[in-house]
This record gives sequence, structure tokens and C-alpha cells, in this order.
Amino acid sequence: MVKQTIQIFLRVKPTRAKTGPYEIDEDDGGNPRITFTVPRDLAGGFINNKKEQYKFRFQRLFDQPTKQEEVFENVARPVIDNVLEGYNGTIFAYGQTGSGKTFTITGGAERYADRGIIPRSLSYIFEQFEKNPGFEHSTHISYLEIYNENGYDLLDPKHEVAKLEDLPKVSLMEDSDQNVHLKNLSTHTAGNEEEALNLLFLGDTNRMIAE
Repeated sequence: MVKQTIQIFLRVKPTRAKTGPYEIDEDDGGNPRITFTVPRDLAGGFINNKKEQYKFRFQRLFDQPTKQEEVFENVARPVIDNVLEGYNGTIFAYGQTGSGKTFTITGGAERYADRGIIPRSLSYIFEQFEKNPGFEHSTHISYLEIYNENGYDLLDPKHEVAKLEDLPKVSLMEDSDQNVHLKNLSTHTAGNEEEALNLLFLGDTNRMIAE
């Protein structure tokens, strides 16, 4: 089934401590729920009505032991299936610095099993293309970084990046029909998974060099 509403997931980053100040269960409706407990500060005195428990509901919760494959199967694969059916899809990772967004989206460099959502998505997309030889497909890739409200093209073909400002600046524009266009953002054709992953590697390299 396609055309789904916005889905909100939570992934808990592994910590050095064996347990964290949270509990995962279900609410009365059977929805996954996480509860954070923040003890009252005794310095506030005996009469302290400060809230101690904070409860949040999500479509699905991924606890600390969750593997990258499970995140992909539950978060990204349904979105890609919808895209292949002709619907737009977006995956947005949100969290503070150091919360594990890059690992979840791009993955780790040490093990193949640590691949993140993007490389797994690229692999899955080209697998689906091969399963449907009767259709013609074309894949175009762009890599945009937004920093301090400015956009930069991370797939700059010149490959001469020393700092972020060296990258081509991308402008957000809107036409008379209210369609959004990204001026100066390059688009690159990827004929197979390897070419797509090379573009991902190039974009990540430019992003790290220009950090």
C-alpha cells in the first residue's frame, strides 16, 4: 500500500552505561511509548511539584541494540517502495549534535553491516530495477548541504574544496506556479549502484573536508 502519512520513529543511541533513565512500553492504545524520568532536584525544597516523567509516543521505537538493517526495513524501505510507485518520499533525521544521525543515515566505516539508510536504499533501488527489466529507469543524484541558511553543492565537479565557501552556492527559487527550484545544484546520473555510491562518497568527502 502506498500514500502513507508522516511516520515518526525514535532510535535510542547506545550509551556506555548499561541502562538509561528511560523505559519503553505501550500506551493504552497499543502505541509504542518511551518514558524519561528526571528526578526532582532536592535543592528545590520539599514542596516541589516539578514534573518527573515525560512520555512520548511514536510509530515505532528502536532501542539501543537495534541493528542498521532493522532500521532500514522499517523506516526506509516503505518510503522507497512508495517512490517506485510514483509518489514522492522524504526521510528526515532530526537530533542534537552527537545523537547518531550520521551513523543512522550514512553508516559506519568499519563494517559492511554498519551501512546506513542511504547506501542500503541505493542498493535496494537498483535491485528493484533489475527485477523489472520491462521498465526503463533513470536515477539522478544531488547532494546539498545547508549551513547557516545557505545551500552548498557537495558534488562540485571541480573537486577542489578547502572550505565550505569554496563550494558552489545553491539558491532556493520559486517560479510563477509556486514550484521550487534549486539554482546551481548539480544533478548526476547514476547507472548502477557503484556509481551512486561513488557520488555518495564524493559528497561525504567534500562535507568532511569543508567542515
